[in-house]
Amino acid sequence: MKSLDVKKYNMLVRVRDYGAARADLFPPGSLGARTFTEIGTVVDRLNASVTSERSGRRAARQGVVSKAAARAGLRRALEAVSRTARGVALDTPDILGRFHMPDAQKDHELAAAARQFADEATPLAAAFVAHGLPESFVADLRGALATFERAIGGRALARETHVGARADIAAALDLAFEMLQRLDAIVENRVGGDPSALAAWRLARNVGRTPAKGGGAPAGAAPSAVPSTVAALGNAGSLQG
Repeated sequence: MKSLDVKKYNMLVRVRDYGAARADLFPPGSLGARTFTEIGTVVDRLNASVTSERSGRRAARQGVVSKAAARAGLRRALEAVSRTARGVALDTPDILGRFHMPDAQKDHELAAAARQFADEATPLAAAFVAHGLPESFVADLRGALATFERAIGGRALARETHVGARADIAAALDLAFEMLQRLDAIVENRVGGDPSALAAWRLARNVGRTPAKGGGAPAGAAPSAVPSTVAALGNAGSLQG
């Protein structure tokens, strides 16, 4: 996520805190109080979305490693069967064409070759075992295929989580900025006669600035940021490909 979105998040936290610190100006049930509550709900939603995004990004990165390892394991199993088939073909020449390694690097072609090798080798298992493969080689090949397909599926799910969370972060920010148009009018009208309160609102409301120490929400406000969420927002969206 761009640094601007991190600033937007920080601004929303400051706005929420401003409403909490000056609750006496926005009575329960009033439009102002309800809107400040809605802003707080959006902040909570952003916190949850960032947590989901971080989890999805971490899982997707791990999925890259897991898939690479599973792919390498499947290729080794295929190569062993293909290599052994050349020896078996000395007695049964017609089988050699059934165990060619796939040239393409595409996942679905590698998986298709594994299924074919397992099916073709099953009735010839004794000959393959006689040439040095373990008795479990067909089951091992199917197991390597299953591991590979799980790795593909797990990475895809993690990427969906990551992308979905990013989209929800964007939607939550858009929703909050619609609410802020209402709050701008309400707060300016309520505190217009108090220069200090008005200045504090405009400072809190500014996306591009962070309040100086002692210049933001008054004492008694909730903490003005959630460091873990801010850090995560700064890292959100970093997964590519």
